[in-house]
Order: sequence, then C-alpha cells, then structure tokens
Amino acid sequence: MFIVIEGIDGAGCETQGKNLLKMLSQAGKQASLIKYPDYERNVGKIIKEFLYQNKDLTAQQQFLLYTIQFIMDKQMIAEKRKNEILIADRYFTTTLCYQTLEGIDLNWALEYAKNFQIEIPDIVFYLDVSPDIAIQRKGGEQKEKNRREKDFEFIRKTYKQYDFLVKNQIWAKWIRIDGNLGIEEITKNLYNELSLI
Repeated sequence: MFIVIEGIDGAGCETQGKNLLKMLSQAGKQASLIKYPDYERNVGKIIKEFLYQNKDLTAQQQFLLYTIQFIMDKQMIAEKRKNEILIADRYFTTTLCYQTLEGIDLNWALEYAKNFQIEIPDIVFYLDVSPDIAIQRKGGEQKEKNRREKDFEFIRKTYKQYDFLVKNQIWAKWIRIDGNLGIEEITKNLYNELSLI
C-alpha cells in the first residue's frame, strides 16, 4: 500500500509520518517512510535554495523541480507498495495545492501526472488543522522557517486549496483527519483508518 500524509505548513505531517511508521512497525507490519522534497538529492538542493535562501523560481520551474523527484522515484514506489506500507510525508498532492496557487493550471497538472505516470497513492490522509493553530505550532518550533512557513497569508490560502482538493477528491482518494487533536490521538486515528482499508 502507498499512503500520503498531507496538510498545510504546521499541520504535523513529518511528526505523524514518523509516529505512524513506529506504530506500524511495533504492530509487526512492514513499513517505510519517504519525505518530499528530499533536499539531499539532485533537484532537492535547488528546492531548498528556493525555500530557505529566497531563490526566485517561476511557478513552472517550481512545478518541474518538485515533480522530477516523484518521476524519478516511481519505480521504487511501485515496488515498495507491493510488499509493505509505504508512507510519504508530502507528495504530488502538495504540488497540486501549492503550485496551482502559484499559477499552474490544475487540469494541466493532472494531465502531466498521467503522462509521466506518477504513482497514485491508495490514500491521502489530510491533516485538517486550522491555519491559526498551524501558525502557532510553527512559531513554537526551534528550527529555521522557510519562506512558506513565514507567509501566514499563503498558509491560509493553502488551507482553502486543500479543502477544495479533499472535497472534490482530486487525483486520489482523500481522507480528512482532525489535525487539531493531540499528537498521539491523531496517530491512533491514522492507524485505525489504515486498518479499515
């Protein structure tokens, strides 16, 4: 199985990905976690410059840089999903939110995914967190904030865009998870939803 954890900045995707992996492993299930963008590889370095060093990139450049990693990984994803539960902390579904807000046409993006055969996840878990709570959470973190995490107006826009993607079940099957709850409770809810599939 291949699942994705999505949400606005501050929703806790990274935390929940790690927690869910741990819970699945403790239950004796074969699982692994991948994270996008991967800053250590190829185009990930340019994405990091864009996010953390204010490198200017057009919407098209952003879209291509982000999606190259999904295209490069499609064979690995296809193999892993056969034998284990593969969890992705963000994926093409993030691009469908962020880069469409930057000006990429949604239908064009979906056609691109089809043409390049980007692996479609079985489930996208959307951590539904109010923008105010997410902004507060990000403010409390000690690590460096990137340009998206500092832009509160953009966070509010992504919240509306994700809501549209979830309501319309764009590209994949989305399941809304209450992300305003405590960390452990959210992980349990993710685990329980997975066991129903």
